[in-house]
Amino acid sequence: MSDSINNLEKLTDQIYQEGIEKAEKRSRQMIQEAEAESAQILKKAKAEADRILEEAQREAVRLQKSVESELELKSKQYISDLRVKIEGLLSQKIIETNTHEALVDVQFMQSAISEVLKNWKDTGDRELILPKDLEERLNGAFTNSIKRLTPNLSITFESSINAGFRIAKKDDNYQISFSYDDFIEIFRNYLSDQTNKVLFKSPE
Repeated sequence: MSDSINNLEKLTDQIYQEGIEKAEKRSRQMIQEAEAESAQILKKAKAEADRILEEAQREAVRLQKSVESELELKSKQYISDLRVKIEGLLSQKIIETNTHEALVDVQFMQSAISEVLKNWKDTGDRELILPKDLEERLNGAFTNSIKRLTPNLSITFESSINAGFRIAKKDDNYQISFSYDDFIEIFRNYLSDQTNKVLFKSPE
């Protein structure tokens, strides 16, 4: 009886021990599998993270180049527009000041009119139109000297012209205009290139 009980206890202990060993073995196996799976997941996650990082870096470089390109283009456009504005303002100031001074200067007017009349080959009747505002200054010695140069020339003063002069043929509509606006346009076309060369000449 005693031996039977001892054998039963040994069998029980053996079964218990085997169960614990199997459980521990299974536990270690599960841990290893979990670690392997975890490592695989981490590997895939790292690869995905690296891919996302590389893509973000490429996008950052692309965006930077795009911004730099746009800034360069806009800067060139801004500088070009600024040059045009500066040139326009400077040219306008030079043109308006010098032209106005010249077109109210009696000697300049007489010289310019005389030069035009000398080179006008047509011998028909002509009309010289001068600004009404300058009638008091120009009437008299000035008009007499012009008439001596061209006897068949009549001289009138009109408010339609504020500076400069016009010379017209009486028998048709042909006329040569040297009004303030005409001089402005002539000088503007000339000064545009000249001013650009002076202000914005590229260094050699």
